[in-house]
Amino acid sequence: MPPDTSPERPSVPALEVPSPPSGAEGSDDAASSSPAGGHDEALKHLTSVLTRHLAPITDTIARHADRLVDAPDPKCRRESAMDVLAASARIDDVLAALRHYSRPVDASAQRVPVADVVEDTVCLLDDPAQARVRTKVEPEADGPLDADPALLRQALLNLLTNALEATTAPQTVLLRAARADAAPQVAFEVWNDGEIDLDDPSVVFQPFYSARPQHLGLGLPIAAHIAEQHGGSLRLSTNSVADGGTCFTLQV
Repeated sequence: MPPDTSPERPSVPALEVPSPPSGAEGSDDAASSSPAGGHDEALKHLTSVLTRHLAPITDTIARHADRLVDAPDPKCRRESAMDVLAASARIDDVLAALRHYSRPVDASAQRVPVADVVEDTVCLLDDPAQARVRTKVEPEADGPLDADPALLRQALLNLLTNALEATTAPQTVLLRAARADAAPQVAFEVWNDGEIDLDDPSVVFQPFYSARPQHLGLGLPIAAHIAEQHGGSLRLSTNSVADGGTCFTLQV
């Protein structure tokens, strides 16, 4: 990972990020121009994704529900009840991500200090994760920004979560805010050591793509859409150990 003191970053060709749906089902023209089997293939893919993510959770609920019925020990019943609640929360997380992706929340911009966005985002992580995040707000970026603070925090949290999961403790990740000379937008960079070992790294922006089976694969597409709502962009700006590691840049 590059040192915090250097504002210069090696550049790589920006990867195009596909936009998530705007919330509408799509126009008739778009539907008529799509391949005949496009809708069926999309439906099959979504069914496969949901089955992969929800089936293990429902199995867990069923297993612990059986224990609740049969267990005479109050402690065992309580433990099983807590496991059922945890599994239910995982389902809620999956559904919330799908709702956010298919029906994005409209951005409501306000003046928010960049340093506050950085600090508040890190505070959303649990304590062990917070200890592995380094932050740096460059002087040129240390000021107010017109943005929806909740959406911006969500986008940065998605990037930080991905970066943390791509490394192992005690390795750290860096969240850096910078602004080019006279540029109106702020670039939020999330760095981690290593690189994405794929022939085509742009696939990480595809909805439902994830190298981790337990993930829905919507974190980056949602972050990209939030950037677009603010007139900005999300790109994989560096992907090389030789150049400092992996860096996703959210510009808003």
